[in-house]
Amino acid sequence: MRIMRLITAALEAFVGLIELKKTRYIDEIEDEIDELARIGSPAAKLRIERLGKRLSRERERTLRSTDDNVD
Repeated sequence: MRIMRLITAALEAFVGLIELKKTRYIDEIEDEIDELARIGSPAAKLRIERLGKRLSRERERTLRSTDDNVD
């Protein structure tokens, strides 16, 4: 029985790590958008548009994955 608790704890820690990585990735995209907004060049605006689409997909995927776990 103790081994099952250890395995469960390890899996929960792994899931927590994955969630943290998702959050950090979204934060990095938002930070890059902020930096590019300060520049304001046409190339920066195009990059902002692309990053905005990527950010939307990541947020949608994050929401979808949490909805899948609902009973």
